[in-house]
This record gives sequence, structure tokens and C-alpha cells, in this order.
Amino acid sequence: MQIPRVRFAFALLVPALLALSISEAAAQKQSASAARAECFRQANEAAATVNIANPSATAERNARGVSAYRECARRMGIRP
Repeated sequence: MQIPRVRFAFALLVPALLALSISEAAAQKQSASAARAECFRQANEAAATVNIANPSATAERNARGVSAYRECARRMGIRP
């Protein structure tokens, strides 16, 4: 008599745990997307501070943007 009860409990428990793990993975993915968006925002701010009248402004803007993005990604714990 005990085997059907165990099977029934197992049949109820497995789908619930599977649904919980799937929803947690989706939440982590959204969290990583939000962190990445914040890093892009910070990189754009850093690039915007470069004086455009400078002849090498494009290279400087790119360097500051990349540096700011990588620093932010490191702080947030995401892959750049």
C-alpha cells in the first residue's frame, strides 16, 4: 500500500520543483539583462563626457565607453 502513496507524492512533487527551477532561471536571466542595460547606460555616460572638438575624440570616446562597460560588468558580476 505504501508504494502507490510514494508514487503519488513523487508525481506531485517533481512537476512543482521543475516549475520552480524554470521560473528562477527566467528571473536570473531578466536580472542579467537589467544589469547589462545599466552597464550600457553607464558606458554611454562615460563616452559622452569626451570633448568632441578634440581630433582624436572618436578613439577616446570608444576607449572610455569600453572601459566603463567592463568595469560595470565586473562590479555587477556579469560577463562583458
